[in-house]
Amino acid sequence: MKCQVCGAESGKYPLCRACNMKKEQGEVIKCSYCGRWHYADQSCKSTPNNDAEKSGYLYDKKPVLMTKIEQNYYYAVKYSLPEGYLVFPQINLAAFIKRTDNVPYHNELFRNVDFLITDKYYSPKIVVEINDSTHLNSDRKERDEKVTNILEEAGIPLLKLWTSYGINQDYIKEKIEETLNAPIVRKHHVIENKAAQQSNQAAYSFSNLPSGNNSQYNNQQDTRKKGCYIATCVYGSYDCPHVWVLRRYRDNKLARTFFGRLFIKVYYKISPELVRRFGKSSWFCKFWKSFLDKKVRKLYEKGYLDTPYYDI
Repeated sequence: MKCQVCGAESGKYPLCRACNMKKEQGEVIKCSYCGRWHYADQSCKSTPNNDAEKSGYLYDKKPVLMTKIEQNYYYAVKYSLPEGYLVFPQINLAAFIKRTDNVPYHNELFRNVDFLITDKYYSPKIVVEINDSTHLNSDRKERDEKVTNILEEAGIPLLKLWTSYGINQDYIKEKIEETLNAPIVRKHHVIENKAAQQSNQAAYSFSNLPSGNNSQYNNQQDTRKKGCYIATCVYGSYDCPHVWVLRRYRDNKLARTFFGRLFIKVYYKISPELVRRFGKSSWFCKFWKSFLDKKVRKLYEKGYLDTPYYDI
């Protein structure tokens, strides 16, 4: 039998294992109209326009604005905010970002983000995205990369929260406060893209650095040098449970032996180029995800934690 939601093999059940987990989280529901399973925010597939045919209306409201798990994260973010700050769910980029070249079309801004945090004057401060396993798919990663680039251009920090780690109120509060207090760093992706077309070298541009102090810029350079390039590419974030395990292994095991340090040196020498060349290829992510999943599982069994981690 095929899964009614995603079409994967599901044996004798209407839902596969992955979609059954989403059902527990409220993302997948059994439709009261057609009697089949589909996403909570998706219109009924089996009887398209059924209501429209009966009522004569072309448009109808969706059952819910947020899924169950999005609602849980909404309240976690809301109660983690400092006094005077607000959070808004399901906000379109065009509602708080504008293009500066006055072009008539800006389709790239017609994308929603999960949450937008503002101050009491409704000035955008942080975008929060809730990521599940679907964000590891190549098409979703491409969409996420476009959103990230737009936010970096506009100077709006992005905070990613992974559902695989669960809701940690203390961690969310700490990350929000840390992000609000950090200097704004903007990145000229348009300039970089033009430069990349003219040469094979990446072009980086930062603005709004604190006057007389380049520590933030230097810290970002150190992070790029120390980042788990392939793991970050595969899992979509440097700050997620699988990468936390690998970073602990790097700092507490590999970095303490000669051959381990040699491996780290070679890895950081070649991995950035591998990611640059093949990072958007589905075969590259699929191959390394299979390898890293097994490695993370073994490390987890050995006692390496998947809780938030700060590099040594």
